[in-house]
Amino acid sequence: MKKSAKLVLMLVILFVGLAKGQSDTDTRKLRDFNTIKVSNSIKAELVKGDENQVTIKVSGIDVGKVETAVVGETLEIKLAKGNYRNPSVTVVVTYVELLGIEANTSARVVSKNPIVAREAYLSATNSSYLEAEMQSDILHITAATNARIFVSGKAEELNIKAFTNAEVDGKKLTGDQVNVQANTAANVSFDAINSLEGSVATAAKVFYGGNPKQLDVKSSTGGSIQKR
Repeated sequence: MKKSAKLVLMLVILFVGLAKGQSDTDTRKLRDFNTIKVSNSIKAELVKGDENQVTIKVSGIDVGKVETAVVGETLEIKLAKGNYRNPSVTVVVTYVELLGIEANTSARVVSKNPIVAREAYLSATNSSYLEAEMQSDILHITAATNARIFVSGKAEELNIKAFTNAEVDGKKLTGDQVNVQANTAANVSFDAINSLEGSVATAAKVFYGGNPKQLDVKSSTGGSIQKR
């Protein structure tokens, strides 16, 4: 009898352990938004579609701990407050319109479709990664604190800021009028057509392609600008 009880207990423990290791999914409808903010090491894939929704897949954490809320016009995706051991969270966001993307705290965000907008922005901070193709009149890009942005496309007015060991890889990004600010070991690359101005400081590096007619970039304290 005791052996049977022990066997049942072991099976229960095994079942609970397996259940915790399994993945769980959830699909949520969303009200209208036009910007997205992803945090807490969440991996996000952005796909253009006919309705706004998010599909969440998790392991090592309850799917209910993944918060998806539209605040103003921004969809915020993050984990609820708590202590989690190596959770894995992957989301696929389907959007109707998108003007801006923010990746924070080790999040990884990849846009699968070109983003077309009159004015748009990309922002990545705190070891996050962001990848997107952009087509806009005005494009703002900000990268800080070990973040990396990989961006391609075109913009008439291109504004780039990179700080504290961040990288903006825009080797396939072209701007007609470019303004760049880089410092503290940041690394920035892009193509410029008409004008290029800004500042580079504190061991930051800027690499540009093209032959801009106007070039006015100030460098100081080990910052450098080089033509690719």
